[in-house]
Amino acid sequence: MARNTGDHTGAGYTAVYGFPESADAARRLAQALDIPCHIAELHRFPDGESLVRLPEPVERAIVYRSLDRPNDKLVELTLAASVLRRQGATDLCLVAPYMAYMRQDAVFKPGEPVSQTVVGDWLGRCFDRFVCVEPHLHRTHTLDEVFVGRPAIALGGAAPIVERLRAERVSPKTVIVGPDEEAAPLVESVAGPLGLTGIVGRKERRGDHDVTVALPPDAPLSGRPVVIVDDVISSGETIFSCARAARALGAGSLRVFGVHALFGDVAAARFAAEGLGQPLSCDGVPHASNALPLSGLIADAIRSFVAA
Repeated sequence: MARNTGDHTGAGYTAVYGFPESADAARRLAQALDIPCHIAELHRFPDGESLVRLPEPVERAIVYRSLDRPNDKLVELTLAASVLRRQGATDLCLVAPYMAYMRQDAVFKPGEPVSQTVVGDWLGRCFDRFVCVEPHLHRTHTLDEVFVGRPAIALGGAAPIVERLRAERVSPKTVIVGPDEEAAPLVESVAGPLGLTGIVGRKERRGDHDVTVALPPDAPLSGRPVVIVDDVISSGETIFSCARAARALGAGSLRVFGVHALFGDVAAARFAAEGLGQPLSCDGVPHASNALPLSGLIADAIRSFVAA
């Protein structure tokens, strides 16, 4: 286990706390920061209540947990923060590679909550600062607007994808394709450093499983390798439609990279059946497709809190 050397390698933090389902990623972050890692003990009672036990009280803690399937996790994070505060922690940084409840940033139909504000206020009362990866912000410009009065860093997910493609010596003819305008920053951040062409499509969503992606009819895809990138892959329908559109324009080969993988076995089987292989994803959300580590990127962000 890594130890705290006192040389600010861990940006002044004294330990990382992880949870059982993301223990490996928490340990990788602790190793990158050269500080200890402790894994919380969880017990869930028959009625659904959670009990959280945190060993080793520390003064400044990084709490690592991805908030996919968030409801139980939000309560457990609240309980964990209360334990750390009671034990004397003066600074709590939440690293949530996947941050939940960001999409509902306005009232779209009467009677709906602004979930982003609710969850931002909730977590802002528990933690002092935040690091998230591709938090799926729309009309909200920065993560600081979600966690008002708390330092917050929203990291892009492009760097691990770029690193992987560069290591594979990606063909200069490769085209990076995003399914819609929301993917444009990711496309640019992947294509730019590699000197590749980037294309963004237009998506029409009629329901969670009813999506059509249209690519520009003059997109230069004929006979060229295509890499489809997106921040979140859940049902997979957006990627499948984008792949069909790319094939219709003559794409020579297709690969898929996602920052956050939320899809299940049925979608995974469809990726294989449609000739897309297995998508590769970042390891923020634990998933069988994880191949792109985020620990270095997150560690640098944590260090920047001290440098700021």
